[in-house]
Amino acid sequence: MGSKIDFLFYSPDVEKTLALDPIESLHAIKVLRKRQGDLIQVTDGKGGWFSCEITRPDPKSCGLAIRSAGYDWQRPEREIYIAISPTKNSDRIEYFLEKSIEIGVSGVYFIKTQNTYPQKINLERLEKIAVSAMKQSLKAYKPALSGLISFPEFIKEAAVFPHKFLAHLNDSSEDIIDVPLADKMLVLIGPEGDFSKEELQIASENGFQTLTLGKSRLRTETAGVFAVSVLNARKYPHT
Repeated sequence: MGSKIDFLFYSPDVEKTLALDPIESLHAIKVLRKRQGDLIQVTDGKGGWFSCEITRPDPKSCGLAIRSAGYDWQRPEREIYIAISPTKNSDRIEYFLEKSIEIGVSGVYFIKTQNTYPQKINLERLEKIAVSAMKQSLKAYKPALSGLISFPEFIKEAAVFPHKFLAHLNDSSEDIIDVPLADKMLVLIGPEGDFSKEELQIASENGFQTLTLGKSRLRTETAGVFAVSVLNARKYPHT
């Protein structure tokens, strides 16, 4: 893989379609000037990594022949999910999403709390950012993104996570560098106006353990990136 890859393409059903979609096709043929017989790297965003030969250099539907395939390509050591409240400035939550994907987040829940200001998010734009970040960082997994869901709805969905944490400082909070590691982890990041007392109580009653992200007070998007970075970098202790 390494330095020979100039660009990674995304085609979620490449094994069935044997083609790139119009946007990826245009970029491959018109921008990168790929030609018939050229080899390109394609991911399906589900762990598949394919070395493909261009058979039809059509800028509207670039035809492909798969020459080699890998599955569960560079599967992350652990799945890290972040639940986060959108920020007033959409650029900040987009920054969080881009950087978290580059580092290694597996999924993101966008949650509406009592203090969440935006009443909607542009999920289509966020999906495009997710694909772009996945390709830029040469990953084979596209993180799952939720729409903007209510806090009670999120709590129900979070029930499937046996290891879940709430970024909040109290007497029982544990530092993020010390919390036990697991193969699948969820961290809940609060809104710019913080969680309400009721939301903190609900989270506690539903198995969320509080953790701290250091001594500094972080912006919402910074907290999200920091959590992904630390949990991604930590290694399981030797036994």
